Amino acid sequence: MMKNIVVSFLLIFALSFTACEDYLDVQPGSGFTQAEVFKSEKDIQSAIAGIYTLMLAEDAYSNRLAFVFNMNTDVEMSGISTNTVNGNGSDIACYDPKPYWTTLNSTWNAMYKIINYSNDVLEGIENSDLYKADPKSQPTNITQMYGEVKTIRAMIYLDMIRIWGDVVFRTKSSTGDENFAVGVTDRNTILEFLIDDLKSVEPLMKNASDLDYGTERASRSFNQGLIGLLALTRGGWTLRPDEGNPASIGHMERGKNHEQYYDIAIQYLEKVIQGRQHDLKLSFRDFWVKQSNWETPVNDDVIFSIPMLKNSSGEYGYFAGIPIVEGNHPYGPASGTLSLCGEYLYTFDNKDLRRDITCAPLSYDQNLNQVIRLDLARLAVGKWSKLWMNNPLGSTSEKGTGINYSWMRFADVLLMYAEAVNERFGPREDAKECLRRVRRRAFAQTDWSVKVDNYVASKSTQEAFFKAIMDERKWEFGGESKRKFDLARWNKFSEVIYNQYYKLYNWGRVANGAYVPGIDLVPGSIYYKNIPDPVNSGRTILDIKGIDEILQARPAGYTELPFAVSWYSLNNETLSYEPRNDIKWSFRGFINYNNASSVSPTTPLRYLCPYPSKVITDHRGAIQNHYGF
Repeated sequence: MMKNIVVSFLLIFALSFTACEDYLDVQPGSGFTQAEVFKSEKDIQSAIAGIYTLMLAEDAYSNRLAFVFNMNTDVEMSGISTNTVNGNGSDIACYDPKPYWTTLNSTWNAMYKIINYSNDVLEGIENSDLYKADPKSQPTNITQMYGEVKTIRAMIYLDMIRIWGDVVFRTKSSTGDENFAVGVTDRNTILEFLIDDLKSVEPLMKNASDLDYGTERASRSFNQGLIGLLALTRGGWTLRPDEGNPASIGHMERGKNHEQYYDIAIQYLEKVIQGRQHDLKLSFRDFWVKQSNWETPVNDDVIFSIPMLKNSSGEYGYFAGIPIVEGNHPYGPASGTLSLCGEYLYTFDNKDLRRDITCAPLSYDQNLNQVIRLDLARLAVGKWSKLWMNNPLGSTSEKGTGINYSWMRFADVLLMYAEAVNERFGPREDAKECLRRVRRRAFAQTDWSVKVDNYVASKSTQEAFFKAIMDERKWEFGGESKRKFDLARWNKFSEVIYNQYYKLYNWGRVANGAYVPGIDLVPGSIYYKNIPDPVNSGRTILDIKGIDEILQARPAGYTELPFAVSWYSLNNETLSYEPRNDIKWSFRGFINYNNASSVSPTTPLRYLCPYPSKVITDHRGAIQNHYGF
């Protein structure tokens, strides 16, 4: 772990700020004693601003936690076209990362820097005269800030647990020396502590509507929602090592008394819902347009949004977003590196309004004309786009878009509540209403009778309703890096990835004329042509055929783009028909072309990362890797 971040941490932020600028724009002098730093509310706020600032590091939430630790699923996917291990150890997407990957170590350090500084701030608040004098009978600025830091610390620990499993657990200020030879703490023990810890501060925290900077600070609703998520994680499944056999992948295991934690989740997620501080008022499109314009309404979908800084931090709209070629326009380039699985596009109902916002089968050239971009793993995430910016950052701007990281949304709370209720009591009416609320925003009101009411009514068994929750989270959160965590706690990772491998494999076969039971028709090709943009004179947009309905022949005047037909072809080296390389190897740490016959839907999938090599060295043998790392 990183050494102590002393309370005289110098906070100088000479940056260009957006909605969060005043909250982060604080400049206390260096050399303060703890008593001096925590003698006023302003000083405490300055110290807490330092925590938020650490979260904006590239090794934390500006990049790594948002995108880099993505694994290939049935939603997010980067094509891996080789069976050769990447020399830098970065093959996390295909479940094959290595301990020597330096990014693992830098993120581990960045997260513990936040934790250690949070512990310092908590200790400073506890020892301050302001906190000691507070009656703690109702929410005040002091009790809010105290709860705020505990909530952020719990979020950091949860993300570390979801990446590494058991981690080093510390809740007191650290000098650094005692970190040597310290081992990890069982993840369930940490989760249980965090749940109780957040419960203790929840009544004395404020709603986002009562906070300056709203949902860019950890509010009471976020605390409640986080308790719910911590409880679902504790009550869910997790990968555990086989004792005495570190070379084994391990096994999936559910903690004892999981019903108790689902009950806690129900209790606290219900508090968020009944508190009526958040809703789904904006349309799905308008919500994401506002996100790209640095607008986060306090009473809508966002519950907690990590405040990024323009021209400094955040890569939504650049790394995650529609690709844009740099040219003579004010938007600057966008890589669109984060991709969705091309098949994901076809899982949506054709009338689902989320599909065309989430899935972008295109990019923009230097003149802002649309260019077709759709393949197995070249479907862009459309939720964030520089082209939506009313005040773009400039023709040469790249990273540092300043678009916030919406860590928790109200739609997430609604679906988690529905999941927890269904787990304990089956598809009860309140669970069904939560699912309906999410789907009402996803469809035009004229379609509600069929796509919302009838659809939800048809999920009348616990199994069917759970499958509906799995699907809804898939469609609602595409590109938001939640799928991997959901699949893990549901114990569905192996099953979903096994089925996804064969689905991609068989789509290619069917598109090339093979018969596969249960698969009748697949999108072998799509067809497109450029037409004048009705909004922007002189530019062109794409007219695409073959998404709403699968076509078997090219319409007149359209260009053909091979899709699933290109996923299975003749290998000139082996002279046999095979799936293409990025189907063979994109899930290779679990299932691949060489081992598929020996893998089953219940074979454990290694979704956790190894402890970094340097961490193992620094802890002098007290930490060791498992799961075959």
